[in-house]
Amino acid sequence: TIHWEGVHSAHTECLLAWCKENEDARIKLFSDSAKDAKEQGRKKKQSSTSRDVVYSQVAQAVFSNNEDLEVQQLFKEDPKAFIKPVSTRFGTLRRKYNAFNKDLKQSGAGKTYAELQEDPKMKSLINTKLEKFSWWPELHGWWRTNPAFNHAFSTADAGQDFASAALEHFNISKHPQ
Repeated sequence: TIHWEGVHSAHTECLLAWCKENEDARIKLFSDSAKDAKEQGRKKKQSSTSRDVVYSQVAQAVFSNNEDLEVQQLFKEDPKAFIKPVSTRFGTLRRKYNAFNKDLKQSGAGKTYAELQEDPKMKSLINTKLEKFSWWPELHGWWRTNPAFNHAFSTADAGQDFASAALEHFNISKHPQ
């Protein structure tokens, strides 16, 4: 069993560092957001490589020079055995990221970490939650506008009034006569 948190949080730190250093692979791995691609003036990136190949590259970065010599040896003997734990870790990060976002409610959807820090109540909530899930800001930078990873994300602009728009579309007054 590979451990990723507590005394083994360096494994997750290394995984995230690899993602940061390998932007193209990270974007492809996390299903590039069409919105992000448009905002950055580029084409949407799609992977022609299987995710297992990318997970294998991540495992190489995390475990080939691991401080635990037993883990390092196990990786050398069977590197493919580390693909599933890496894949599972990304799933766990996604689940914890979405649980964090659920507590922020819709008020945090789509906003950057810096924008969220401007609201004192939101800043306090985030800082409290970071004590248990310190990787959220990094993940939020990558996933905040990606509905495949951020279940709270909405493509709607903040402040849009869909109820009024629907009523107007059907020519129904908000205030009955």
